[in-house]
Amino acid sequence: MKVTLPIFVVSFDTDYGGVVSNTRYLEYLERGRYALFQSGGFKMEEVIASHGVQFVVRKVEMEYLSPARHEDELELEVRVASHGKTSTVINFELRRKNEAALLLRATQVLVYINENWRPTRVPQMFRDAFPVESQVAAITEIP
Repeated sequence: MKVTLPIFVVSFDTDYGGVVSNTRYLEYLERGRYALFQSGGFKMEEVIASHGVQFVVRKVEMEYLSPARHEDELELEVRVASHGKTSTVINFELRRKNEAALLLRATQVLVYINENWRPTRVPQMFRDAFPVESQVAAITEIP
């Protein structure tokens, strides 16, 4: 499953030169991950309350390829790259709307934890909602 999130770059996303600040890209990833889980029908507060499981971000890697600028219209593609025993890898690609060139490539590794904050298996409901697409993950599984 792939989700595409539109992003419009506003002035407070940028530095004095009109270039998107590197810290804002991390926020874009967070919004993208939320959009992905929402598209799968999940509200995390409900998942925690009803299933006693949640995820935490274990690792983030971002590769800045070209700058985004003030008032750019961007599209963030988000997809699940792999599921491990206790982890899920999510890949992100950021482009200007209607352009092929990548501005950013990123990966997040999520680890699932139970109510005692101990690692637990990836819930089947997430595996079912987010089947892995046939592509190579940027990061290998974390056990």
